[in-house]
Amino acid sequence: MKPLFISSLAVSLTLLAACTSEAGYPEAGTEDPAAASGSVKVDLRLRDDPEGAYRSVDEFTVPATHEIGDGMFPYEGIGWENGLVGYRLYLDGRLVSDIFGKQGADPVLGQIGELGSYHDLAPWGMDVLKVGPSLGIGGLGIMRGDAPAQFGSVPELSARISESGGDAGRFTITAGGIDVGEGASGGFTADYSIGAQSPLTRVSVNASDTLPLATGIVMHDGAEFIRSAGASSGDWQYIATWGDTQSENGDGLGMALFYRADQAGYGGLANETHFVTFDDAEFEYGFLAAWALDPMAITDRDGFVALLEEELTKLEGSAQ
Repeated sequence: MKPLFISSLAVSLTLLAACTSEAGYPEAGTEDPAAASGSVKVDLRLRDDPEGAYRSVDEFTVPATHEIGDGMFPYEGIGWENGLVGYRLYLDGRLVSDIFGKQGADPVLGQIGELGSYHDLAPWGMDVLKVGPSLGIGGLGIMRGDAPAQFGSVPELSARISESGGDAGRFTITAGGIDVGEGASGGFTADYSIGAQSPLTRVSVNASDTLPLATGIVMHDGAEFIRSAGASSGDWQYIATWGDTQSENGDGLGMALFYRADQAGYGGLANETHFVTFDDAEFEYGFLAAWALDPMAITDRDGFVALLEEELTKLEGSAQ
């Protein structure tokens, strides 16, 4: 691995206490998920060089020297979790989201300290999603022709945590200098939030008019595509997939994307992604995942659709 040089780290970051734990991961099944209302965490850690210790920060501007796999972050970006599920967002040119399936309600992301260790099933859980070239789960990407794509390069990229440790988690991603072709560039600000009792992450975006943004969910072989009833009308809609062996552990995994009918439209399947495109520069959407081994214990399509309908009802009743 190449060493990292971040000479301005002390000036540009607000450092928190180091959060790498010497204790082992919590055993599965030892926590009641209903009791996890105060365990919403946002985890952003980094280190100066591949041999150094990870330390927590609440804001960070990614330097131009950062390369995928250089070990700057313990799992390549920022993570967030509640007692039901965990997610991570790659802080690099991919800038899409992935899923950490959890087998217990305790916070665990702050204990992940070695690259690769989260790809095998452990008592706490594992990375359950293969992202590949897709938009992962609810990842923002750019429309290039008729297909959504990862940005590939985000010259200006920063993250800032605004809430963690209580009954909600919130953070903001700011991206700029994204090439949109013909010498033009664009950017956006995206606010992510998650509550304690739902697997749903909500995202509010304000983008430049030059940036044709899309989001979506990866489509794996053998998975079933699901779409909300009355997809041509209504305020909130969803697209989703369920697969009995869709997870990286070879068991049940469901993913869903929620969007407002007056802000976005379903575009179809391209680049391994069921995607939606947005009509305006300001919009919001949400995404969720349910893994067969997580505390929600949803193991089939019918149970997953019941969860989607429940979350859809909540969104339709939420403040506009």
